[in-house]
Amino acid sequence: MNRLVALLTDFGTNDPYAGQVAAVVAAETDARVISLTHGVPPHHIQLGAHIVDASLDVLPPGAVLVAVVDPGVGTERRGLIVRRDSRWLVGPDNGLLTPTEDDVRCWTIDRPETWRAPVAPTFHARDIFAPIAARLANYERPDWLGSLVQDPVRVARRSAYADGPNIRGEIIHVDAFGNLITNIRAAFVQTAHMYETQVSDTRIRGLASTYGTGHEPVALIGSWNLLEVAVPGGSAAQELGCRIGDAVTIERVDD
Repeated sequence: MNRLVALLTDFGTNDPYAGQVAAVVAAETDARVISLTHGVPPHHIQLGAHIVDASLDVLPPGAVLVAVVDPGVGTERRGLIVRRDSRWLVGPDNGLLTPTEDDVRCWTIDRPETWRAPVAPTFHARDIFAPIAARLANYERPDWLGSLVQDPVRVARRSAYADGPNIRGEIIHVDAFGNLITNIRAAFVQTAHMYETQVSDTRIRGLASTYGTGHEPVALIGSWNLLEVAVPGGSAAQELGCRIGDAVTIERVDD
């Protein structure tokens, strides 16, 4: 079975950038090329990193993920190949690809003969990362394409934390449905206990299993394996007046 190459960028879909990256990959490999999203807010490396983290499990082992949120394109920042969870990641060395703490193997992309020529200094995604992704999909070895490095950039994801019996986090993303995605991981919420989630002036008791539970705001563990707040049939962002960065608190309460 042919490999899969997935694309994740902040390019949007109104310009040809995402399509040109896909075209370069497709011209160099028989791998299937898909887009996870091109809707990361411009230059939002932290959210892009959260999406990378949430997406790896749905990619088959051996897949290649080209992830580009790259405000430093054309500067001295390096390009990287990262081996992570049996997948290949290709993109800028700005923390987008690398987990905060886990050990991963990384190669800096420093073999210009493997790039597309000429290289536009403002479009490394098309001219450097896409050709490298195609070569990895064609089973070329990473040490043919770059040199091992031990010091990739690490960007701390904004993490939830325990504050006594409570968990404190924040909204990191508002999706197209207006659902509020937080940085509170499912592991923080032990369903054997009753919890209340507070966001803005709204308190939500317990955890729902789906978005369509009742008519009031609900808290649930979504597909990112993170706590979300939703309004059945509506937009939690609009109805609760919330936005990225707003605080979210989970309190354990007696049943």
